[in-house]
Amino acid sequence: MSFLSEHNLFIFLLQIVLLLFAARAAGELFRKLKQPALVGEMLVGIIFGPTVLRRILPGVYKFLFFFGDPTQQPLRETIKQTVQHSMLQTVSWLGVLFLLLVTGFEVEISAIWKQRRSSLTIGFVGVLLPMLMGIGLAFLLPERYMVDPDRKLVFVLFMGTAMAISAIPIIAKVLHDLDILKSDIGLTIISAFTVNDILGWVAFTMVLGLATQQRINWLSMLRVFGGTAVFIAFSLTWGRKLVNRAVKWINTSWLPKPGSVLTFVVLLGGLCGALTQLIGIHAAFGFLVAGVMAGGAPAISERSRETISQMVYAVFVPLFFVSIGLRVDFLANFDWLLVTTVTAVAIGGKLVGAWLGARMSGIPQRDSFAIGIAHTPGGAMEILIGVLALEFGLINLVVFEAIVVAAVVSSILVGPLLTLSLQLRRAFNALEFFLKDAVVANLKGSTPFELIGELCGSISDHEGMPSAAQSCAAVRLREEVMGTGIEHGIAIPHARMPELSQPVFTFGHSRKGIEWNTSDGLPVKLVFLILTPDPDKDDLQVKILASIARVLEDEKIRKGMLQAKNREQMLEVFTAALRRDRMMRARR
Repeated sequence: MSFLSEHNLFIFLLQIVLLLFAARAAGELFRKLKQPALVGEMLVGIIFGPTVLRRILPGVYKFLFFFGDPTQQPLRETIKQTVQHSMLQTVSWLGVLFLLLVTGFEVEISAIWKQRRSSLTIGFVGVLLPMLMGIGLAFLLPERYMVDPDRKLVFVLFMGTAMAISAIPIIAKVLHDLDILKSDIGLTIISAFTVNDILGWVAFTMVLGLATQQRINWLSMLRVFGGTAVFIAFSLTWGRKLVNRAVKWINTSWLPKPGSVLTFVVLLGGLCGALTQLIGIHAAFGFLVAGVMAGGAPAISERSRETISQMVYAVFVPLFFVSIGLRVDFLANFDWLLVTTVTAVAIGGKLVGAWLGARMSGIPQRDSFAIGIAHTPGGAMEILIGVLALEFGLINLVVFEAIVVAAVVSSILVGPLLTLSLQLRRAFNALEFFLKDAVVANLKGSTPFELIGELCGSISDHEGMPSAAQSCAAVRLREEVMGTGIEHGIAIPHARMPELSQPVFTFGHSRKGIEWNTSDGLPVKLVFLILTPDPDKDDLQVKILASIARVLEDEKIRKGMLQAKNREQMLEVFTAALRRDRMMRARR
């Protein structure tokens, strides 16, 4: 006999429609306010959950989230309530797993290798220092904050991990909004975050492994460590190659695209999740590694990855964050002292750790501070491990709330703080470095490197500039680390060159447009080439790149340049836009 009734299904569909609509609306509102969408989505859960709705409208809350029929027998009613809760909880767990899958897309293994000194140092120190601070905090906490004082070691290790984890999706969005995601400092931040994510999640899954054992079995732990090491090593080497070959076969086969690629990535996540669960670590880590493999496969276009990410963030992720507010009464368990302390340690530990790692890598002070700020958001990742720890009984609701607040506060602050750190630099005029005479009105190439070659050749014709071969080699090396195609048919390839005494940039127009693996899938028609000295003491590369990206956000400017009848009209539109941008920023 099935315990899933028509009423169960009705309530479930009502929950999905109501919560998803409210979560998406709140998320978009917070995006308009330049804040993370997760804040609005969690707020919806708090409003519909025991914190607000149960207090002001208990009858409505019981109808929506506690199914029960008084005419039924108590046992049957209990079972039906369990079924009702399980339906929404299952969707929430899919949100957890798919969130980690798309987070893996942001991980750039090649970027780590190309910038291994800075990324490994920043990533390692940026994890170690906040982890030690979190461990120190946990040792000082009274026993009332622990679920089981006899298992203090597991609690202490978890708190250390929670204080160290950062959120790649949030910082990637912030860097994109500030127009520096494709810059060298953006690459350094993302590559260091990659190391942070891998180390943090390995540590956390090991803590979960300890939590599932009544007592520490060193033989069992050795097997888990060994299995995890083999799984990671295989996935990041042969696994990535096999995934790329499989996707290449799908792309050339009769199978429908991009649906078949989407199915393959989801199946890959499920397989890796099952393997990690079998090894003895949580399936969530398997989904993260699956995302890394899929994200590093050149055969999967940026557009396909963007499609998968949009599907996950449009449906599953909002429902996951809503479910957090539905399960916790934030007013009943709120501890101001613990919340303040955990927030300070989480933000301060990651800031100082990443800053110290950047300084140890030889990165200038001003950039080190920006890198430190960029590492502070806990965001979805910190909340996620809090949810998993709560499910496994590692922490109680009081500690869970403190972790959630720390994640939200750090996610809200990172944008304004990073913006402020970038604005505290001297006044800047991009036109000083614009080489107008090198502009190419009609690029002939049919590949990204052919267009780059034309622009490098145009710059090399001017006095004091490096040869076209030198410029092309430097730009190609940088392009292979991370593609510089952005949205709206624009690409901004760049490189640092010791031969230069000051920066120079120019652009070209490809009238036919070429494929550049952009996130929106549009062909690139405007290509801007930036060459800066190495070292770039004033970080002019970032400033030039940000200026270009900022003015080209205006659709009228893009259309004006693309529809210009000749080279002079195109130059007039672009230079006027740069002048306006400079004046507007000077008034702020």
